[in-house]
Amino acid sequence: MSSILTTSTNSFRNQLPGEQTELVSRRHWILLFWPIFWLVIFVVLPIGVYYVLQYLNWYTTIKEIFKFLTVIYYFFLWCSLFYNLMIYFLNIMIVSNKRVINNQQLGFFRYQTSELEIKKIQDVQAKVEGFWAAVLHYGDLEIQTAGSQNKFYFYCFPKPERIKALIISLQNS
Repeated sequence: MSSILTTSTNSFRNQLPGEQTELVSRRHWILLFWPIFWLVIFVVLPIGVYYVLQYLNWYTTIKEIFKFLTVIYYFFLWCSLFYNLMIYFLNIMIVSNKRVINNQQLGFFRYQTSELEIKKIQDVQAKVEGFWAAVLHYGDLEIQTAGSQNKFYFYCFPKPERIKALIISLQNS
């Protein structure tokens, strides 16, 4: 099995007595593609500006300011990369023998945890929409419950059919 969709015996915060972890999954890596693509383009941008500015007569007078602004620029790019990686790695779904838990990191100091009891799940749908989703095997899960919140959505998870099958098998056991 791939490292994105793994079976785990690890414990997690607020684990109930007798609860065993069946699956830990992050969102699909494709979510990192566009932020990293744009970061790579923005990393090259000051290099192009440098080659244009060095041929100007007044560049020697602003060379130190340009270096300082470039360092600040790269610092913000680094922070952006860190933020995107943090959001990716901290957004996880945990499927245990009793619950489905969705941990969402919404910012540096803000997160949200949603829980569904397996026995309250009425319907699970796996949706794979689009060419790239079909080729790269990722999609959305929609879980309908009998609880106070009617539907739960899990966006862009790898192999949603396997996750759906696991939830249904846990529900039937």
